[in-house]
Amino acid sequence: MVAGTISLGVPSLQAKEKIHQSEARELVKQGEMLSLDDLLAQHGERLAGHLLDVELEREHGRLVYEIEVLGEDGQVREFEIDARSGELLKQKLED
Repeated sequence: MVAGTISLGVPSLQAKEKIHQSEARELVKQGEMLSLDDLLAQHGERLAGHLLDVELEREHGRLVYEIEVLGEDGQVREFEIDARSGELLKQKLED
């Protein structure tokens, strides 16, 4: 089972801008990005374990989900996934 929270914050002037929940819902409704449920289904095996944190950000004009998972092997991994295409952009082990 996957459980966790979506962390949505205030936009910053940096290259990364957090997306508000209401904006995310509208982007999904308009077909501009995949829902979190769609991404979890698409990457189910990769994201198996306990969902620790999810952030949706705009990075240099691209919508990116940052997903942190405690895997079934006890390792914490962070994934960056393109919110529009579902493409895995980056994966790393947390220390």
